[in-house]
Amino acid sequence: MPATQRIKACIFDMDGLLLDTETIYSVVTNKILEPYGKAFPLETKIKMMGRDVRAATDILLTDLELPLTFEEYDIKATELKEVFFREAQLMPGVERLIRHLADHSVPIAVATSSAKSMFLIKTDKHGAVFDLFGSNITCGDDPEVKRSKPSPDIFLAAMARLDSSLRPQDCLVFEDASNGIEAANNAQMSSIWVHDTRFSLDPSSESAAHAATERITTLEDFVPEKYGLPPFKK
Repeated sequence: MPATQRIKACIFDMDGLLLDTETIYSVVTNKILEPYGKAFPLETKIKMMGRDVRAATDILLTDLELPLTFEEYDIKATELKEVFFREAQLMPGVERLIRHLADHSVPIAVATSSAKSMFLIKTDKHGAVFDLFGSNITCGDDPEVKRSKPSPDIFLAAMARLDSSLRPQDCLVFEDASNGIEAANNAQMSSIWVHDTRFSLDPSSESAAHAATERITTLEDFVPEKYGLPPFKK
């Protein structure tokens, strides 16, 4: 990132980035798979991460050759998600960073592939943090999002809602999934890949394929001043 470039706004993915929902997705998926004598492979999970419900489910059904339609699987999954996702916890470093940016009036937004109804369930216990985003929440079923990640639509929509004067190069995207980083690249935005090594075939990997501006393993390691943002208090 050029030293002269200064980030003016931050856009955050949600699942696996702000909220520890990926562990819950695994629990829900394994509960559905159990009667079929199958388990949820990490390889399949990685392919699904960050995608909208339809795309992720289609990957699962194909990889595991499940005798279910999307609609049949989705009914089972939604019932379980509505229970388990209410217990989702914030990921490490989230509250500190979001409050820091809000306190310094840095524009912030959420751009999540989750539908709005599921977003409300997942964030139910964390209103104090998500309220800091105000109305700057763009979900996967938003009419402005014509194509899901890795297309750039959701990040461009989130940027436009923050401030019409913002340009893609003014924005920094935080993502945990490879297709999210690809979407940020397609939007021509800088990106931070927060690599959750629990969901990696090679935890030490710093694969160039992600093409992120920077790789960290937790938001606790993010250094705001590297991007022209106010530093944390010592």
